[in-house]
Amino acid sequence: MQRSMMVALPWLLSVTVACTVSADQRAEQQIRAEYNKTIRYSKQKNVDGLLRQMTPDFLYKTKSGQVLSKQMVEMLMREQYARIKSVDKRTTTIKRMEIKGNTARVTTAEELVVTLMGAQGRAQKVRSVATTRDTWVKTPQGWKVKMTEILNEETFIDGKRQPGN
Repeated sequence: MQRSMMVALPWLLSVTVACTVSADQRAEQQIRAEYNKTIRYSKQKNVDGLLRQMTPDFLYKTKSGQVLSKQMVEMLMREQYARIKSVDKRTTTIKRMEIKGNTARVTTAEELVVTLMGAQGRAQKVRSVATTRDTWVKTPQGWKVKMTEILNEETFIDGKRQPGN
């Protein structure tokens, strides 16, 4: 009996490893699909869609270390999207993804270009490029982002780099 268990053990281990790889691959595909939704929602100025991708306790950490709750992020997004005339470009490039069970940490390179109405009522091109670290968790409703941390960010208005970036 012990001999047959020893023979079966390598097979059981290989099946377990294969299932884990498969689960991680599925998780990666699902998270990539969520980033594609983020791009689509941003271009549509769909704040509700963006909010659905977040956990109820979502946190946003700025480059300076300030932490915003989901409610504060919602308020800021609604104010900003009200001023945005068009979303001209929105890209996300995944630089690194590490999945451990029901948690994933993803480092991205983001670019957002919008046309917005400036203070004097004239259109301005705003370009933001950022490196982020996102923490995703698997929920019964699918993968949701729990935290976004801005690691690096630069903002340009009409091609001019803005101070503090």
